[in-house]
Amino acid sequence: MKQSSLPSQTLVKLLLIFGLLQSLLACSQAPTQQPLSTQRLVAESIIDGQLASDATLAVTLARSRTLSLWALPSHQLLHQWDEQDFEDPVYLTALSGDHRWLLTAGKRQLTLINVSSGEQILSWRAQGFDASATISRIALNHTGNAILIGMNEGSVIVVNRSSQKLSMFKLHNAEVNHIEFTTQSDKALSAGNDGHAVLWQTLDGQVIRDFSLPQRITSISFDAANHRLFIADALDNNQVVDPQTQQQVSRLNYLERYRYFRQALFVDQGQGLITATSKQAVTRWDVNTGEALKHWNITAYNLGSTVMAMTQVSSDELVTLSSDGTVEHWAL
Repeated sequence: MKQSSLPSQTLVKLLLIFGLLQSLLACSQAPTQQPLSTQRLVAESIIDGQLASDATLAVTLARSRTLSLWALPSHQLLHQWDEQDFEDPVYLTALSGDHRWLLTAGKRQLTLINVSSGEQILSWRAQGFDASATISRIALNHTGNAILIGMNEGSVIVVNRSSQKLSMFKLHNAEVNHIEFTTQSDKALSAGNDGHAVLWQTLDGQVIRDFSLPQRITSISFDAANHRLFIADALDNNQVVDPQTQQQVSRLNYLERYRYFRQALFVDQGQGLITATSKQAVTRWDVNTGEALKHWNITAYNLGSTVMAMTQVSSDELVTLSSDGTVEHWAL
């Protein structure tokens, strides 16, 4: 019987596929873990959620538009508001750094709430450069006296409650999808669907640094103290850079395509990074090498479960809040 050999191109393709399978298998064999604790706060999915930086509070905004404030780790319900308690249906939330203020936003209406009393102390409408613009992202500074409002036409509004001053700057050419104050409220970081992450001064809107990727930014984390900025876009591009020198520190070695990063958080004084994908996967990375150290999956109650918020509460413990309204503690 005559024996035939595979064409050289076919053999090369098979070898490439075999190599990819080996790489994926090695990734799947990386260290995994189970949560230290799991507690589901609500029985329905949430469209937005927040964790206090020390994980003593959680905010859940359910699909039914029920807004709830929880004490952790007791999981006690502190306050709850229904859709009719707000002028516009709420779809965004933000907590101040000192955990004293909760900001909510509908498409145009914002409401500031005192966390202790649950009282709505301030409500107003936001308007961008385009009269038809709607709110796409919100943030509070540490004391809650300064507010950032990102709009879907690329503008950012800065509100100073103490001086009752309002400023507006056009920093992006598309929807603002991330916004935050730096450690000092005189600077802010915003990112947008235009692929740009911009570090700028809140006083006059002057751009300090502008970082860009080919597609819309899907995940960002800023560590001002340790000079680290992580940005990732919707097409597998990512980088860790030093925002002072603008030099790239590393790039995450990520094999799986088209499963973009949704959340990111620097840990270990900027030496480590935690990322969450658009699915259930959470990964811890070595920032300097870009290599994955361990990975795990959050507890999922639905096919679309993903991480909404996360915070490091000690050197060896992480807390996550999922789109199922589930709070989980993890060993780092």
